[in-house]
Amino acid sequence: MKEDNWEPKIVAFLCNWCSYAGADTCGGARLQYPPNQRLIRTMCSGRVHEEFVLHAFQKGAPMVVVSGCHYVDCHYIDANRWTQKRVEKLWDKLEKWGIRPERLLLEWISAAEGQRFQKTMQDIEELRKRVTKEEIEYTIKVLTEEEEKKKAKKK
Repeated sequence: MKEDNWEPKIVAFLCNWCSYAGADTCGGARLQYPPNQRLIRTMCSGRVHEEFVLHAFQKGAPMVVVSGCHYVDCHYIDANRWTQKRVEKLWDKLEKWGIRPERLLLEWISAAEGQRFQKTMQDIEELRKRVTKEEIEYTIKVLTEEEEKKKAKKK
């Protein structure tokens, strides 16, 4: 991590059909949200594998957001329910490892909710400000150790 001018980036995995479109609606309406967020478009929040989230944390993300369609609007029938289960398991793992689960957020935002997207991103930025460098360094250390344990088991 670079000490000078370093500002951690929030990583947000957004469903193409709803949440990413909500971000587009937000931009189209010229609503502003913090610029230190990196939006990653996925076809469905159900496609966001646990390893993607952990990789973002391991690379120094202070917060990770997974966002998809509202339950009844999922374009892949019930894939967002898989997302819910996956994130709940991740919250348990993070807590077990001593990492605050609140750093991983799950949001349901539709394409028409540009203002909700803006508010959500602003709220997440406020949460990010409470994540310390030491906490990020600890997260990197723990996840690196966990990755090494996995690799050792495969040998």
